[in-house]
Amino acid sequence: MVTRPGMYAGSGREMGTAAGTLLQNLCFLDERDQEWEDVREDLSRYGKLGVYGPFAALFGDENRCVDEVASVYAERFHRLGYLAVDRTLDAREWRELIGGVRDRFDGRDVRPGEVEEAYGTPSLVVGKRVLCYASADSAGWVFFDCFSETPSAYVPGEGRYASTVGDDPLVRDVRVPADDFESGLVLTLYGKVLRWGPGWWIHHPPADASPETRAIAAQLRGVEAADPSRSLRTRPS
Repeated sequence: MVTRPGMYAGSGREMGTAAGTLLQNLCFLDERDQEWEDVREDLSRYGKLGVYGPFAALFGDENRCVDEVASVYAERFHRLGYLAVDRTLDAREWRELIGGVRDRFDGRDVRPGEVEEAYGTPSLVVGKRVLCYASADSAGWVFFDCFSETPSAYVPGEGRYASTVGDDPLVRDVRVPADDFESGLVLTLYGKVLRWGPGWWIHHPPADASPETRAIAAQLRGVEAADPSRSLRTRPS
């Protein structure tokens, strides 16, 4: 059977449980127990908390990673033939995508429209904000995780704050096939600020940072070591 499983979850943890249970049941019904065990072994790279664990650690809230967790399972559903996608990338398209990810996205701000302009229509979009590109030859999937914050502003004359949701989110990270979560993660500029705060470059200078920038970062690390209260980071690394 080929389907597009529909699931609702309020957190990444719940999504992992729901998706994992559904996939396990499908494999049981189709007498594919070994393939389910292979999936479980494959997903063990995410750690003891399950798939949601590294996402929650990355951005500090498991409620902000429901779609990311769903996308991880979507790849496994597709691999086992339980999920149809709209498009797969041939060998040339895949090489172009996988070969340019770090140069194009690491430490840069990018919007979803720019991703689609560069690589075409996604194979699957999860939750309207995770763009998934699937290889035609089972080389894996690449995920572009987009996110739009919900800022609030005071409404003059009404004595209240109102929240607004942007309709053009930013890509916060790209996930590529790798042996573990961290080595397959590429953070955009937005993603680095979300993870480490505006002073991210002090402790995580980019590969192309100039000698001057590296020297300033080293000096600031020294200042921070002497007086932690002067740290520019807003979140712990």
